Amino acid sequence: MGKKPLSEELTPQALLERAYSLGNDEEARALYRDWAQSYDETMMDGLGYRTPEATAALLARHTNDKTQPVLDVGSGTGLAGVELAGHGFTTLDALDYSPEMLAVARSRGVYRDMLEADLNAPLALPDDAYSAMICTGTFTHAHVGAGCLPELFRILQPGGAFACTVHKDVWEEAGFASQTQRLADDGILEMVSREAGTYYRTATEPEGWYIVWRKQR
Repeated sequence: MGKKPLSEELTPQALLERAYSLGNDEEARALYRDWAQSYDETMMDGLGYRTPEATAALLARHTNDKTQPVLDVGSGTGLAGVELAGHGFTTLDALDYSPEMLAVARSRGVYRDMLEADLNAPLALPDDAYSAMICTGTFTHAHVGAGCLPELFRILQPGGAFACTVHKDVWEEAGFASQTQRLADDGILEMVSREAGTYYRTATEPEGWYIVWRKQR
């Protein structure tokens, strides 16, 4: 059986299925290199992706001073950054490991700095660097597990909010349930809210959780 035509491989559903079945870092980098220029069209127009809008609204409700620096974790093409700017946030940095995705995010003109980094490794950022963080669509199938959370909370200021999505299929499997419980037991984070919700406008059942954590110390 021959390889699918490129047009079939780049349909919205095919790209989403490819993202959910990544096997290693090389496959992930290749996917987002191929997808960078058409990501917004695929996710917004093709699939009705709503998590950037919904997660940014969550962070806005739990953040008082919107002039302080905010880190967009796994920013991709910057969809969440646009939403945050619309809520009045003025100092945004984008972090992603795909230079092609970051290039698209940079073109939006809403970010102060662009940080190319791997969430599975230590981050070259100082303690308490950010007053708030957002992460939408990164904690999902075959992407980043909960092992990155201690490092992310290291760079978040005490009292800062972290709004994110975690796909329901990886909440237990990728260690988010156990890791957040450990961080809570250690007095590092507080679970402010965790609500099931849909990721796509046509979805009939929740795909995952919309979460707000707050750093305690």
